[in-house]
Amino acid sequence: MRRLPPFIALLACVMPVIVCHASEKDELALVMRQLDQVQAGLDRARVVANQNQDARFYFDYQQATRDIATMKRGISTYLEPSRAQPNTGSASVTGQYRAQEPAWR
Repeated sequence: MRRLPPFIALLACVMPVIVCHASEKDELALVMRQLDQVQAGLDRARVVANQNQDARFYFDYQQATRDIATMKRGISTYLEPSRAQPNTGSASVTGQYRAQEPAWR
């Protein structure tokens, strides 16, 4: 029986992971589209609710819209993470290296 070259064996092990990762992205993209549809439904319901002012209880459309936006922002951040930005902290090079006594004392 013939053995597989190491590269082919490694590729065979990695391929299922790549397929699962693509499937996860597809599913999350579907969730994003569904959240858009939910938002559109909330907007339509808000228009109808504004016509009926005699209700005893009211649905908090603003909070629901904020929650949908939060979910969409979280999914977008996961799907397209931002690159690390260079550190522009307050530490700067002074150019002054002369001291009266060693810094390690």
